Amino acid sequence: MSAPQSITDGIHVVRGLVNIYIVETTDGCAVIDTGFPGSTSKIIKAVTAIGRKPNDVRHILISHAHPDHMGSAGSLKRETGAAVWAHPIDAPLIEAGTGYRHAEACPGIRNKVVAGLLRRFGLPNAEPMHVDHLLQEGDSLPFASDLSVIHVPGHCAGQIAFHFKRGGGVLIPADTCVNFGRMKLPATAEDLAQARDSLRKLAAYEFEALCFMHGPPLLVGADRKFRTWVSTNP
Repeated sequence: MSAPQSITDGIHVVRGLVNIYIVETTDGCAVIDTGFPGSTSKIIKAVTAIGRKPNDVRHILISHAHPDHMGSAGSLKRETGAAVWAHPIDAPLIEAGTGYRHAEACPGIRNKVVAGLLRRFGLPNAEPMHVDHLLQEGDSLPFASDLSVIHVPGHCAGQIAFHFKRGGGVLIPADTCVNFGRMKLPATAEDLAQARDSLRKLAAYEFEALCFMHGPPLLVGADRKFRTWVSTNP
């Protein structure tokens, strides 16, 4: 496992097929998304690498109810005692351990190929777990006062993004977009029109860093690059 990368003060990324974020909070740490099942040991090692202990993980924030994002939340919760937070629309799927409502391929050859593979082979279910707290649009959380929650449906009905004010602004956009060589739509969307609306919604925010769940982050002038992409591509 490569060492966690520091994005800005108190925000770290654990790079992988699905990125995992560790945020230092007033009461310990929050983990944003947990990757596929079997990722708990990687997360614990990353927490240790930034000088924290497993029981410092007090919160698990799930961006949406797809198994590649919530896959290890149940195991991490059991290991650390952390509380799980999610949007009320996706909470029932998280508690059941299932995901992927019916979705269509987004435009692009790559997306059609990936969507076809997902339809054929699917993804493993996650461990069912209790969602302790519900996250709504505009929520500010007591353990991270600079964090705002943004409801961004389209890819998934209960998807949420996370905006931090620190470091000139940091946006974690969930799967509203990915970064594979350049910014792109995700492979699938439950509602493509909603997905595009959510991108336009995020474009109104200011952020120096854009921290994707799939692909490397953009760390300088990301909001300008994002607005240009949104206005010309999706």
